[in-house]
Amino acid sequence: MTSLNLRPGKLPQVINLPSSKSYANRALILAALEKKSIVLLNIPEADDVKFLIKALRKIGLIIDGETQKLRVLNSFPECEKDLSDSSMSLDVGEGGTTARFLAVFLALGQKAYTLNLGKRLAKRPWSELIEKLQQLGAKANLKGHQLFIQGPLRIPEILEIDCALTTQVATAFQLALASFGTMIKPLNLKSSESYWLMTQEIIKTLKEGGTYSIPLDWSSASYPLVFGALKQEIFFPGLYPDPLQADSKLYSILDRMGAVTLKTEGVTIKPGQLQGSLKLNCEDCLDLVPALVFYLCHIEGVHELNGLENLIHKESDRLDEVFKLMEKIKIKSSKTISSLVIHGKANLQLEAMNFLLPDDHRMVMTAALFLRLHSGGTLSPASAVSKSFPDFFQLMIND
Repeated sequence: MTSLNLRPGKLPQVINLPSSKSYANRALILAALEKKSIVLLNIPEADDVKFLIKALRKIGLIIDGETQKLRVLNSFPECEKDLSDSSMSLDVGEGGTTARFLAVFLALGQKAYTLNLGKRLAKRPWSELIEKLQQLGAKANLKGHQLFIQGPLRIPEILEIDCALTTQVATAFQLALASFGTMIKPLNLKSSESYWLMTQEIIKTLKEGGTYSIPLDWSSASYPLVFGALKQEIFFPGLYPDPLQADSKLYSILDRMGAVTLKTEGVTIKPGQLQGSLKLNCEDCLDLVPALVFYLCHIEGVHELNGLENLIHKESDRLDEVFKLMEKIKIKSSKTISSLVIHGKANLQLEAMNFLLPDDHRMVMTAALFLRLHSGGTLSPASAVSKSFPDFFQLMIND
């Protein structure tokens, strides 16, 4: 567990953001199934992506390059290694897309695979994925933190998948079966619809082959954006609103406050003022909630965030964790199983604090914003940010 001391201060005036791991992992799976070589540009350094690339290489994919630019030269399952070997073990960390996308992908082959899941990931929803794989003739079961998979998968014409808890299962089957013409019918698609549309768009684009560049990540952008909206002007080169990234909704929120400016070069944020209280349904942008909580704690008014029931299925019980964070900084708040009410203070001032947090990258980044904006302090585990934004703390020590 890494602890880090942060002093109060500003962020850099220009911030280059990482690209999207959501786009990257989808593109990697599709490229690994494509018969012709695919070049992927702007690959992020996020742990979720690194785990997927390492796993793909281990099962036999030839992937040239290390950072920023990758070329996938062969395809699965043709590249599958010696089937007489015992089960191949693959580490996937805590990444939901990494594990779920890979599980269905591997079921297209014949070899037995064991996915070693992170402790928190193993407790997240798995029943829908396992049941669908079993229905289609594959072997699939979860024991402790190990997910066992063995194909071959029977290819269906139509497949209905319940998305009430996560769209990642439907996305995993859509990516794996796209070239077979299977119609995936997502049921209860009330959250993360934009990610489902992202999948369709990437499938369409990569069918044309050639080169694909990964867009910048709005989930990562949300943290310095809300900081800038309270403290300073910051320019984000190459960042543009993206309707296929749910957290891009933050742009419209900040735009209503006159805090953002969009130009051909990118987005500029500057301190703005929210007029009145904010009420927002977040069921399609759950990853945005911690950054929004930080921001709304500093905006005078009573704010309400709804549609939060699936926050409990993240790297931590994130609904409970943001509520405990507000208790720690003495912000009046209340919660139900699906909502948060935040009594923001325009004059909020905090003394130096110490945060001991779960191993959740978004909670760690949120706490870091409080320390940097106010009187500093310590937090741990600082290493959690490597899951999505490895360079995050380089922004926090810009003195």
